[in-house]
Amino acid sequence: MKKQYLEIGKIVSLHGLNGTCKVQPWCDEPAFLCEFEVLYAGKHHTPMTITNARVQKNMVLVNFKGVETPEQAEALRGTVLYMNRDEVALDEDTYFIQDLLGAAVIDADDGREYGRLTDILQTG
Repeated sequence: MKKQYLEIGKIVSLHGLNGTCKVQPWCDEPAFLCEFEVLYAGKHHTPMTITNARVQKNMVLVNFKGVETPEQAEALRGTVLYMNRDEVALDEDTYFIQDLLGAAVIDADDGREYGRLTDILQTG
């Protein structure tokens, strides 16, 4: 069964005095996180509307509707953010890692199955 909500990042700190949250992205490119209008917070997937998002080095600075003070942003520190898979149109031959886990690893030459994919590691 496919997960409807996929982890996309975590709020790690605040930035400035206007309630901006600094998010550590858990996606291939930080800019991907900036494409969303809504992200979902915590295990209950509470919708949070994005009013502004921009990449700063390897992090993403995000302003959420209703989060306007440093205190409000600080209260969100440690919150895991999720995306709804229905809100993303993937390119052809592009997959979410979540959907590849458990897939058979098959030799392209002779069709022999080596096992199942259990993890994907990023190097470099």
